[in-house]
Amino acid sequence: MRMTVTFTSQGRILEAALFLPPENTTELSPALLFEGSMTGATQQVSERMAHELSEEGFVCLVLDHSFYGDDEALAQAWESPGKRVQDIKAGLKFLSEQSAVNESAVVGVGVSVGAEYLAQAIHDLPLCKGFVMVQGPFDDSQNYIETLGVPTLIVDENNLDGAVDEISIWVRSLMGSSEQKPSPSIDWSMSEK
Repeated sequence: MRMTVTFTSQGRILEAALFLPPENTTELSPALLFEGSMTGATQQVSERMAHELSEEGFVCLVLDHSFYGDDEALAQAWESPGKRVQDIKAGLKFLSEQSAVNESAVVGVGVSVGAEYLAQAIHDLPLCKGFVMVQGPFDDSQNYIETLGVPTLIVDENNLDGAVDEISIWVRSLMGSSEQKPSPSIDWSMSEK
């Protein structure tokens, strides 16, 4: 299920696409925050992967950013790396505080140049237990992983079906079945806390 959620970053209201697993689950879900580049193609890649991974039991959040996209103003043709990193941190906090999310099972997924921004946010705000880089042939984001201190997976964006399977298996083995906390009822409203 896809829904639009809002949270604040830098005094602005941001929108994000939240993909929820089937409602019949009785466990808190691992969560994935997707960060891509500012091109429409990467947004489509992120949303497609998020949708498919939510069907496998993950809560997935795909960000829209301050000063770019459909938040409170018209789309801008520029971006600020510092502002993007702040948006990612706000998104990570929002995601980890949701009642359906296992807060000890949050993983960042960076697509293309978004991996660089996500790596900086993970370095500054240690909420993620892992980091996935979805990398194309011209991306050079791997130099950021050495300073993160979290397990990292690099997948090829040219095989998205394989990437979804690889991410799912890797995150589940990273978190281990003992990380799942049973919950008798989950509030799927996903309101901001």
